[in-house]
Amino acid sequence: MSETVAVLGPGRIGRQIALTFALGGWRVVLVDLKDRSVADSELVLADARREIVRDLALMVEEQVVAGDAAAPALERIEERVGLGDLGACAFVQEALPESLELKRATFKLLSERISADAIVASTSSTISPSHLAEAVAGPERFLVAHWLNPAHIIPLVEVVPGRQTSAKTVESTLTLLERLGKTPVRCADSPGFIGPRIQVLLMNEAVRLVEEGVATPEDVDRAFRAGMG
Repeated sequence: MSETVAVLGPGRIGRQIALTFALGGWRVVLVDLKDRSVADSELVLADARREIVRDLALMVEEQVVAGDAAAPALERIEERVGLGDLGACAFVQEALPESLELKRATFKLLSERISADAIVASTSSTISPSHLAEAVAGPERFLVAHWLNPAHIIPLVEVVPGRQTSAKTVESTLTLLERLGKTPVRCADSPGFIGPRIQVLLMNEAVRLVEEGVATPEDVDRAFRAGMG
């Protein structure tokens, strides 16, 4: 497998995913696809670079990353405006806003610019991978890899195959994520997947505890931190 990946979307989650791959030894192409002026794109990508540098510095400070690993990781990240040629990429992680139309249009264009065996993944937690895969040439190589924010810190990545996703694509993605130090968990195609559904349940119960006068917001927070981390 090639050691180059593309991350589509330089927003917060995209920046964090790019950093994770770079720390794992991969060359990363961080792509801005939004329709805006070249000057605005350059500003967005410069901001992405600054945030990645800041996050990496904090990881070094907290001894999560060795100091001598920081500079090489940054050198592995290339910012780009527009898809261009991504034929060298073995894995493409889409991290665009939650819009079915936007994602499908992107995957249609992407299919013309990547190799036939490149894996394509989406960060979506609200759109079925089967619906998104319809826009990918070779839907068997498509799945959802849902990273939780902050993606460079939280180990969990939910791996959700669509109806046509091949077993090889799933296994290759699980292996790749494990190599990055992540904890990939396979999940069936169900709205919200695993983590977000549990989070919503916990938040709803926390609100009910306060509404019913069982505890103050501060004590609910303290109990959660002390009892569940």
